Amino acid sequence: MVKLKNVAGLLFVGLSVGLLAVAGGQKASAAELLTANTDLKGYDATVTTKADGTNVLTTKKGEFLLNENSSLYSSKIITITLNNTKPVNMGAIQAKRTLEFRGNGELNVNTTEEIGINVGDHLKAFKFTKYGKGHVTATAAGTGVFVHNEIQMDGGTVEGFGTNYGVYSENDIKPYNDAVLKGTSSEGTGIYAYRDIYAWKGATVVGEGKVSGARSIIAHIQAEDAGSSITGISTDINSSLSALHADKQMLRAYSGAVVREEYRKPTFEITDDVPIVVTDFTSVARNMSNMKNYTWVSEPDNVFLNEQGGLLGDVAKGTPKNLKIIGSRQESKLNKNEVSQIKTNGKHEVIFSETPTKFTLPVTTKHWVLDQATNEYKLYEEVVYDIEVGDTFKVKDHLYDFSFTEWDLIKIDREDFEVLKNGNEYEVNYYYDVDM
Repeated sequence: MVKLKNVAGLLFVGLSVGLLAVAGGQKASAAELLTANTDLKGYDATVTTKADGTNVLTTKKGEFLLNENSSLYSSKIITITLNNTKPVNMGAIQAKRTLEFRGNGELNVNTTEEIGINVGDHLKAFKFTKYGKGHVTATAAGTGVFVHNEIQMDGGTVEGFGTNYGVYSENDIKPYNDAVLKGTSSEGTGIYAYRDIYAWKGATVVGEGKVSGARSIIAHIQAEDAGSSITGISTDINSSLSALHADKQMLRAYSGAVVREEYRKPTFEITDDVPIVVTDFTSVARNMSNMKNYTWVSEPDNVFLNEQGGLLGDVAKGTPKNLKIIGSRQESKLNKNEVSQIKTNGKHEVIFSETPTKFTLPVTTKHWVLDQATNEYKLYEEVVYDIEVGDTFKVKDHLYDFSFTEWDLIKIDREDFEVLKNGNEYEVNYYYDVDM
């Protein structure tokens, strides 16, 4: 009987150890991959980085692995705190109600789906900065960040990238303080809002797109307070929309803030003889009535506004291949002759970056062929080349091509020379003996 008791005891101990081992094994096993099939149901979620470098999201529902194959869905209002020390790279996020981000971590959504981050109500991105100022990006096939109500920010950074829209809001966009919101579209509009696009108390908004940089449908695009700026970058100056486009209202810059339009690689060329009137472009004229109300500079220093109100290059200051041209208007009170509302030292800037120049002079080359019958040279061909001012015209690089027969170059009437804007006309004569 004693032996039986001992055996039973050993069996009990063995089973207990086995169960503990199994339980311990389950606890130590890898977290389940988070997918959209799991509804987080609005439970507060925290993202952390484990010792092995993996990122996990923890809620009352459990712990879930986050990686490039993960995605997130919540049917209710949800707050996600980014306490991760390593950037999270994951798939699409869909929140049926309000989505709030807190913390100081970085989260990057990258998906082939139409929308990267889809929010059914408000997006509150680092709205309460006492909880952190993190960084969230979303890249998708169509729209990076789509929000059905307001975008509210007090700090941190949110960036959206998509073919059609970078960031899309069906209501207002309201960043404050040092919040940064950026939207980039390869073919459409960088930032779209049905109502106002604001930047207050030092916030930064930047939209870039081929159709428009940033667009408000029924309200204003308004920057207020020193340090605040809203920038719209257009990659097509011939678009029907401006880089910052308020369909039914206008641009506003108050109290030291800046509203800035940038037209990248415009289709005009700066010369020293044909003035460029930028308000001839529909996109530019939307927010600027008269170029003479603006101060014009360029980098490098070259461009000036002539008496007729057009931009010319000054070859005396050099002949750069490209220019960054900046027109700015800063006002203490409203100018009723202009479209954009600028007051209390607000500023409207219009930039033309990577603007090509064409500072050239014609060089005429005349090619003479010896007439064997008369022993006189007769003009065979005349070719005119446009040569950049300041470049060297190398005469032997412009010989006529007589490769179809035998020929000899007899002489050229001048040597290599630098093309300068000094009132001279440039002509080079070439003399050949050709077997015609």
